Amino acid sequence: MLLALAACNKIETEIQTTDQAEGITITAQLAPKTGGATTRAVSDQSTYIKADWAENEHLAVLYEVSSTKYVADATITAVDGGGTATITFTVEAGTPDNTACTLVYPLSAAKDDHSGVKDAATLLAAQDGTLNANLDVRVGAGTIQTTTPGLTVTTQPEAQFAIFKFTTKNSDGSATIDVTSLTVTIGAQNYVITHAATSELFAALPAISGEAVTFTATGSDSKTYTASKASVTFAAGNYYQSVIKMAPAYTLLSAATTADYGKVVCAAGHLHDAKTALPAGCTAVGILGKVTATGHGLILALQDATAQNWDTIKSWTSTTDFAGGTTLKVLPDNAARGSLTSYTTLGETAVSNWCVAQKSDYEAIFSNLGSTTGDKDGKTFDANVNAYITTGVGGTAISGGHWSASATNDVYAWSFRNDYWHTSTEKTSSLSVRPVLAF
Repeated sequence: MLLALAACNKIETEIQTTDQAEGITITAQLAPKTGGATTRAVSDQSTYIKADWAENEHLAVLYEVSSTKYVADATITAVDGGGTATITFTVEAGTPDNTACTLVYPLSAAKDDHSGVKDAATLLAAQDGTLNANLDVRVGAGTIQTTTPGLTVTTQPEAQFAIFKFTTKNSDGSATIDVTSLTVTIGAQNYVITHAATSELFAALPAISGEAVTFTATGSDSKTYTASKASVTFAAGNYYQSVIKMAPAYTLLSAATTADYGKVVCAAGHLHDAKTALPAGCTAVGILGKVTATGHGLILALQDATAQNWDTIKSWTSTTDFAGGTTLKVLPDNAARGSLTSYTTLGETAVSNWCVAQKSDYEAIFSNLGSTTGDKDGKTFDANVNAYITTGVGGTAISGGHWSASATNDVYAWSFRNDYWHTSTEKTSSLSVRPVLAF
């Protein structure tokens, strides 16, 4: 992530008013922000953001009298040619001389109980990606004089957040990605910026030191893009320009290719990296094991169906023709499928019910998942295959004998174990079934 640093300022315009009757009116000055305009000017100056105080803007002056907290609405009544602002506000009658106070800009950024400034999550909850959002929050300190009314500003109001100009690009930086929303995740806190599709968004973020940051964007193509940085540091009051190189968070099942063998398929129809835990909220369905030239394929289940004899297959209620001419027998009910869930679609991709595959299909799946076992009749599963099923997604390793849907004759059918295929397993034997989904 490329960061460029300079001074940061920006204006907020929300106005709230309070009525302080029979109080003490005080007039004071605030030092300029940047520049010397007498009307508000907010613009990106390439290496910094330019902004000034403006007439009729409001600040909160927070102070305490006899353990009671008060807020005075300080109005900017004038801004001179050098950018210095004149503020006027009224405090409670009886306020002691030299009472400490906190200055909060804008007025709306002060807590409702007058105890300080609102937290970052609240202040940055709604950003629209432009410089007109509530990006500039400032806090200062001073002492209120009431014997001779006045205000000594001991700390000029300083910016509380860093301002970013994010540019979203693809993973190699060769092209921009227009996004409709960008979520910046720091720790457990999400900061969401929404805007009409654009590759450039402005955002305010609280200062951090050495923290992990994750970016999640929704593109104008409706795809989800992600990027992350392990250790990030930036300071409040600074302006950063950052290029975020983002990659799609997943591939759709409908776009699967042979390069995706071993990836985890989730219930939403997304392919996630092999042998890794799925993102929160994703439900693993199986492992992509086969894709044909026409874009159809097979997904290997993460668990076995209920063990049964092969003769039961003859009574299974229907068959599904898998692209390429392979016939898949369909398991008849949830009881036979054990803990497996029935699917009719994965996202937008139509799938079969859970099926037992032909011998040639299992051979192809195991080979595609890196199996090194098997004899002249074809490959069977081994530790390489089970690593895809068990690592990260919590599937149950294939173990022992399993049926295929391929019969040898009226008495025998093909079954597989972890070292070889059996051509003459009696159909009356009770073996496990590792189902597949066809799409």
